[in-house]
Amino acid sequence: MGDLQTFDFPIDDFFLFDAEKLNAIGSESIVSRGLKYFNENRVFDVEWDATRVWADVEGSDPDNCYSVELSKDTNGELKAVCNCPFIREPVCKHIVAVLYSYAAQVTDRKNLLGCAEENAIQEREKKGRTEVTVEHISGEPFFGTWLASSIVSTTHWKQKYRVHIRALNDKKNYCTCPDWSTNLLGTCKHIEAVLHQIKKQPDYQTGEHCVPRTPFVYLSWNTATQPQVRLHRVSSLDGDLSQILDGYFDPAGRFKHSLPDEFFHFRDRVYGRDDIHIGEDVENYARRLAEDAIQQLRGREISASIHRSNGNIPNIRARLYPYQVEGVAFLTSRGPRALLADDMGLGKTLQAICAASWLVENSGVKRILVVCPASLKHQWAREIEKFTEHATKVIGGSAATRHVQYRADTTFFIINYELVLRDLSVVNEILKPDLIILDEAQRIKNWQTKIASTIKLIPSCYAFVLTGTPLENRLEDLYSLLQVVDPRVLGPLWRYLSDFHITDERDKVIGYRNLSELRRRIASVMLRRDRTLVRDQLPDRTETRVDIPMSVEQQELHGIAMSAAGQLADIAKKRPLTPSEQNRLMAALQQALMACNAAGLVDKVTEGSPKLDELANLLEDLCL
Repeated sequence: MGDLQTFDFPIDDFFLFDAEKLNAIGSESIVSRGLKYFNENRVFDVEWDATRVWADVEGSDPDNCYSVELSKDTNGELKAVCNCPFIREPVCKHIVAVLYSYAAQVTDRKNLLGCAEENAIQEREKKGRTEVTVEHISGEPFFGTWLASSIVSTTHWKQKYRVHIRALNDKKNYCTCPDWSTNLLGTCKHIEAVLHQIKKQPDYQTGEHCVPRTPFVYLSWNTATQPQVRLHRVSSLDGDLSQILDGYFDPAGRFKHSLPDEFFHFRDRVYGRDDIHIGEDVENYARRLAEDAIQQLRGREISASIHRSNGNIPNIRARLYPYQVEGVAFLTSRGPRALLADDMGLGKTLQAICAASWLVENSGVKRILVVCPASLKHQWAREIEKFTEHATKVIGGSAATRHVQYRADTTFFIINYELVLRDLSVVNEILKPDLIILDEAQRIKNWQTKIASTIKLIPSCYAFVLTGTPLENRLEDLYSLLQVVDPRVLGPLWRYLSDFHITDERDKVIGYRNLSELRRRIASVMLRRDRTLVRDQLPDRTETRVDIPMSVEQQELHGIAMSAAGQLADIAKKRPLTPSEQNRLMAALQQALMACNAAGLVDKVTEGSPKLDELANLLEDLCL
């Protein structure tokens, strides 16, 4: 067996396959399925020596395990052998999975980096080499525009992104993917994939130190907090252009005026010139700053208007408690993209409906998508119809039926989480919701699931995220929910984990830190109230105890269960109960409790329940 710890691997290791080499030996389907097996940790016992790699791979049936051996044939080509029964072309998914696993282990040992940021960059470099395919679209051989896409997507929908290469050895490049705009690294796996492809070109060594001939303005991430607008200068500049650039950028290339207004003035001055390029990343950043400033002013106006209603929201058939008015104002004024995490029973549904109705009346929102568990779809429809005049459409049925339903002349469309996976393209192309409401949003608390990733692909202007599950004890769940609201609040995952988590030597989370800073960051987009905070606004609760005699059948079943529990309790006085006895004791107590509610819960035969009969009488007296 090979020594995994001490064997030294050259950088051009024969068994290190990147995405291009993998696609040369296997079809897109085989490569993607092999990557899926690798990501599912189906490869184990990977070992190697100077000439071979061997490993075992768990099949689609966990009871089946296949052996893979890789070597180099006499022609210098890969020789791959797997004992699975599937036809290979010339490789199977198990062979591809082993190649991925080998590459991951080798590169991990070659690049043991010491800090979270370096590890995050390394992870993107590794994925760029093996999980992304690229295509050159326009521009010079090294600098220009490329298209990049992942071999396997986290959702059912493969995405293509534009990569703009502006430098080969510096973080001045740009990608349209969401990760680039939020990870604060100045790179992503798509950029790394393009750079990897460029380095494989025969003339790379001669062009390695070349720079674009045209100056450009870009967004620099070499900062601890916010990105900077910077200028990449070139040696020869037109005198007029040089004077303009000196007026806006300091000698180090930093933009030296206020953002975003002065940047727009600069952009207007150089508009139409072909001797300078302003990056799309800078344009987007300046636009976002302007939109944030406008929204802050508008948000204060909206909040004041709703608070003046004194609980009587126009076109809402209910009067709200003061804390609910605050919740409606919060949802409508925070972008509005916000997380409402009130305790269960405080009326999150009503607050969301009121806020949505306000946006319909005042902000031009026309189509609202409510995503909730399947069991709550019709409850949402009833609540909307109870409190508003807006029409609802509960989405369900066959694919053809659902496609028709999405075209309905309706304000509220209600679907369950599972349908988002199937209908994402229809939702984005036909429905095009202005507002998305996620109820019981803890369903997407794991950012690695396909449902969570797919939800984030719905490009709505507004979003309300609702959850009644406390988030204080699992900050990982909070991170996923806020990725839907505003990814900028908590920043990239690598920094979030570094700033707020305490881990052991195996990277297992064992505690949290800097919680006051975390609360400060999320205060602008998250509102959470428990009953203790709003108790004085709720009506007084009246408790009345009603004793209900048990039926004969209930008494018999209750007596049998308590007798069995009593015998075990007597044993427990003399010695500790065995695990089996403990289980029998708990089962007996559970049966006694169930018998108190209804005999049929225990014997599965007897019908009726004195408690339900009494409840029917109370409902008739109190409600009807």
